[in-house]
Amino acid sequence: MQPAAPRHVYLNLDAIRGVAAISVMLYHFSPFLADGKVLPSSYLAVDLFFLLSGFVIAHAYDRKIENGMGSGSFVAIRLIRLYPLYLAGTLLGFFYLLVKNRLMPAEYVPLSEIGLQLTTGMFFIPLVSDAYHTIFPLNPASWSLFFELIVNIAYVAVFVLLSRRVLTGIVVVSLVLLVAASVFAGTLDFGMTGKTIVSGLPRVTFSFFLGVLLCRSMARWQGSLGFLRSGLWVEGAILLTLAVFAVAPAGGARVVYDLAAIVIVFPIMVATGAVAPTAPLLSGVYGWLGRISYPIYIIHTPMLMIIAGAGKAFSIDPFAHHPWFGIVMAASVVVIADIATRVYDEPVRRFLQRQMQRARAVA
Repeated sequence: MQPAAPRHVYLNLDAIRGVAAISVMLYHFSPFLADGKVLPSSYLAVDLFFLLSGFVIAHAYDRKIENGMGSGSFVAIRLIRLYPLYLAGTLLGFFYLLVKNRLMPAEYVPLSEIGLQLTTGMFFIPLVSDAYHTIFPLNPASWSLFFELIVNIAYVAVFVLLSRRVLTGIVVVSLVLLVAASVFAGTLDFGMTGKTIVSGLPRVTFSFFLGVLLCRSMARWQGSLGFLRSGLWVEGAILLTLAVFAVAPAGGARVVYDLAAIVIVFPIMVATGAVAPTAPLLSGVYGWLGRISYPIYIIHTPMLMIIAGAGKAFSIDPFAHHPWFGIVMAASVVVIADIATRVYDEPVRRFLQRQMQRARAVA
């Protein structure tokens, strides 16, 4: 395996991830912002997240696992990183249903059903019944986190087998399955429902393991990518992210566009972020975008349900007040995400990390 890439890649890739997370939020908030879809191809941000995850995890953990980090420690570290905010988002959805029962009796949801959704949600158990519009109804965006954990476990479980040749094989086979699934569906926007959950597997394995392969290949490409070390390449990659999300081809072109984005455009963007230097004046902004990217993604859908539900309960039609209602709602989620990171997520993760270290010391 190749040596880890320089640490500076994190700020650039975090900036791309932050812009992608905000794009997904705006996409889901479209009914409150405009008459049509805002950034209509933003569902591809999930594939970009998987690619970034594979790259960053290989960068951070390849050498550590080679040096003896066990599977249990790796999975524990990933859960500490992901679970606190995931739990918060799930509890927000739970709170929404309880309040909805009180304020809108006509749409009452039995407590047994709410309890089922909470229990399965807390343990990352997908609900695949046709009765649910998504496999995690309390927090719909959690579907991608479910696949993220599956592929993380697969990565560490078969780590010793993941040569460059094996990684290439996984990527190729996943792509073939992904092409078949996308042609059948007419889009790459699947994996979040019980009917499409199986199709979500090649979607995550393709982009994640492509990210791992890309990270391990960076050392041999450094010389030929030297031209990226000057100029506004990172800023161009960020603008390209928004451009990809803004275009929405119709008909058969939709599948070709989606596949081209995840196979060609996104890897180029990640490679650019990995090599290009971070502009000193923008480093703080890039770091902040990375810091709030996951909080925004994991809490924005329950916040959408809560805010829109509150408006409905008090006879306020949020659809009649766009774009201002949507702008305020999006800004509120960004602020809440930032506060949640500082006040809740980071302190909880530090506490759990200390407990983990103490457990290791005792053992």
